[in-house]
Amino acid sequence: KRTKERMLNEKQGYMRDKMKKWFAAWCGLTAACAMTTSCSMMQDDLDDCPTGLYLSFKYDYNLQRADMFNDHVGAVTVYVFDEEGRYVTKQEEANVPGHAPLSSPLYTMRMNLAPGKYKFLVLAGQKDYEAQLAGGGARFVRREPGAGDAMEGALDVTLDRVAGASGWEVAHGGLPLDTLWHGMELSAAEVFEGKPTYDTISLVRDTKHINVSLREIDDPTQMDVANYEFRIIDRNARILWDNSLDEAEQVAYTPYAAWNTDDRVPATDAEGNDLGQPGHIAHVEFMTSRILYHEDAADDGILSVTNHETGVEVIRVNLPDMLCRLRKYADIYRYSPQEFLDRGYDYQMDFFLKGGELAYVNIGISVLNWSVRVQFEEL
Repeated sequence: KRTKERMLNEKQGYMRDKMKKWFAAWCGLTAACAMTTSCSMMQDDLDDCPTGLYLSFKYDYNLQRADMFNDHVGAVTVYVFDEEGRYVTKQEEANVPGHAPLSSPLYTMRMNLAPGKYKFLVLAGQKDYEAQLAGGGARFVRREPGAGDAMEGALDVTLDRVAGASGWEVAHGGLPLDTLWHGMELSAAEVFEGKPTYDTISLVRDTKHINVSLREIDDPTQMDVANYEFRIIDRNARILWDNSLDEAEQVAYTPYAAWNTDDRVPATDAEGNDLGQPGHIAHVEFMTSRILYHEDAADDGILSVTNHETGVEVIRVNLPDMLCRLRKYADIYRYSPQEFLDRGYDYQMDFFLKGGELAYVNIGISVLNWSVRVQFEEL
C-alpha cells in the first residue's frame, strides 16, 4: 500500500514539475512573440499590429432604419484630409468576383496614417470607380483633389449629360445609373503612435429609383407607352464635396426602360361597359441624382408627361412634393421633407387619366408597402 502511495505521489510530483516547465516555456514564448510582433511605428511590417486607423462604414440613413452597408455597397473610396482640411491621400477597396470583403459585417478599412488628426470624404458605389467608368450609360464622373487641395471644393461628381433639343439630357444609354453614396467626417479623428484608432462614417444614398405607371380610366384599351413622353426635369446633375448640389444647370431625365402590360381580365369603361379586350398599362423607370425639397416650390424638380399625338402635357407635378406626401407614415420619426427624400430611394407613382386628363395618383414605397392617393378631380 505504501509503495502504491509513493508511486502516486511521485507521479503527481512529476506532473506538477511538467506543468511548471510547460507554463514557463509558454510565458517565454509569449514574451518573445510580443517582442517580435511589437507594434512600434519604427517597424516596416505592421500587418498584424493594432495601430493606425480602422474605418467602419454604415448605411442606416434609410426609411428601414437598418444598416444595409454590407448588402448594398460594393466599393468605397476614402479621401483623407489633414486637420486643416488639406488633401493627403485616398484609399479604395471593392468587392470583386471571388473576394467580397465589404460583404462581411466585420469589415473595416485599415489606413496606415502617420500620427495626427484627419478628416474624411467618402464616395461609394456598387462597383469600383474604374468599373463604373468602363460601363455603359451615364456615369457620375469625379473631379478628385490634388495634393494640398482644400476640402471645400476639392471633390465633386457630375452626371454625364448631352445637349438635347431643349437643354441638357442625361445620357443613360438605356441603363440605370450606378448607385452613389456620399459620406463625410468633419470632426477630426486622431491617429496615435503605437495604438489603434477606430471611427465609423455614415453614408447617404444620392441616387433615386422611380417607377411610373400610367392608366386611362375611360378606355384602358387605348393606353400605349409609345404615345407619351415622360421626363423628370431638375437641377441636380452636379454634387459638391459636402453633398449639396450645384443647381446652375437644368437637366432632363428620360426613362431608361419603358414597356406596356395588360390586365388579366377584359377592361370596362368609366360606366362599367365591357370593352371586349384587356386594358393596357404603360410603365417607365427613371433613376435620378439627389432630389432636393426647396422653400420655394418653383425651384423643385418636375415630373412631366406629354401626349405625343395631341401635344398636351397631361401630367405636370412637383416631384419632391408628391413623394413627400408619404411622409405621414413616418410621423413617429418626424422627418423633415428633405430627410425623408434622402432616406427614401425606391418610389412607385401610378397615374390615372380620365378622358386624357389627370384624375389621381397613387404614390408608394415598395420596400415598406406605404402608399397614399392624391386626388386631382372631384369624383
